[in-house]
Amino acid sequence: MKTLIIDGNNLIHRTFHTAKAQSKKTKTHTDYQVSNFHIYFTLNAVSSYVKQFVPDNTIFVWDEKKQYKPNIRKSILKEYKGNRSKDSTPHQNNEVIKSILYSMGINSIFPRELEADDIVAYICREHEGSKVIISVDRDFLQLVSPECTLYDPIRKKFFEESNFEEQTGYKDVEQWFTAKCLTGDKSDNVPGIPRFGKASVKKYFEDPGFMLDDTQREIFKRNVDIFCLDKYESLPDEAQYYKDQLAVKVDPSYKVFLEYCEEYSFKRILDKKEDWHNLFFMKSLYNKLNDIAS
Repeated sequence: MKTLIIDGNNLIHRTFHTAKAQSKKTKTHTDYQVSNFHIYFTLNAVSSYVKQFVPDNTIFVWDEKKQYKPNIRKSILKEYKGNRSKDSTPHQNNEVIKSILYSMGINSIFPRELEADDIVAYICREHEGSKVIISVDRDFLQLVSPECTLYDPIRKKFFEESNFEEQTGYKDVEQWFTAKCLTGDKSDNVPGIPRFGKASVKKYFEDPGFMLDDTQREIFKRNVDIFCLDKYESLPDEAQYYKDQLAVKVDPSYKVFLEYCEEYSFKRILDKKEDWHNLFFMKSLYNKLNDIAS
């Protein structure tokens, strides 16, 4: 059983900026065109990942919360992700994308109190079989294991247990995670230990006598608390929320999918609709016939 886990927020941001750039190359650059390109590029990316990895199941994970609750990590550090853009434009097509993905048999999973990263961790640790995470987010490196691979679709890099040191420069996941907690993460607006650079990290790992002082230990412990994707373990209702969503069976509908393609004038998809049918709908048809036969 192979599960493909797509970091939805990461993907829609990338495809949105691609859509804007592509639209500017045309003579009829409009918001509608950007929106149309955005949806198409997202679907096309999903299609390429499914072709590449041939999963038994594909899950699209989002950070969007159905019922807003404060980010629990902000209670640890109020500045957490305070540097992120507040622009919601890349999310304007969320509902349409979710609906089309649903017609393709792909379920969308959301957090309630935590973040999409925590859902990915839950799937990787609690579900059997192999997992492939599609994201450029390096936070997922902590999930790499014999059963879990991280794939960066921009750099076309695989991060696996067997090549972890070659790809990251750290001998294993534990060492990488320790270094991250020591140095912090600018992209998440989480500071590390002051003046703790590569030389200090190297010394920390190589010198048995190197010790953190009390202030440094507090910063390190805080960062472990922020970065570690295990919070669902102490929030049984949150874990159950993920489990309930993952248990929902999504039946693909080729008819509904084609209606969306007609509505949004996805000519390239319609021209190759048999390929899309074979990729997303044949397996469901085969399973239904098997159910009838049995």
